Amino acid sequence: MENLLKLGLLLMVIGFILIFASALNSKNLNLKAAGGIFIGPFPVFGAFTDKNSYYLLIAIAVIIFLISFFLNR
Repeated sequence: MENLLKLGLLLMVIGFILIFASALNSKNLNLKAAGGIFIGPFPVFGAFTDKNSYYLLIAIAVIIFLISFFLNR
C-alpha cells in the first residue's frame, strides 16, 4: 500500500510539471480546464470552462472510482 501512495504522489508531481511546462511553451491562451475532488469514494465536480472538459472530468472520475472500488474489495 505504501508503494501505491508513493506512485500516486510521483504521478501527481509529474503531472504538475508537465502542465507547468506546457503552459510556459504555449502561445495559444485559449485554455480549457476542469476541476473536481473526491470526498471519500465519491467524486464531487467543481469548476469547468467548457462542456468537453466537464465530460472528460466525469469520465476520469468514474474510472478512478471503479478502480478504487474493485481494488478495495
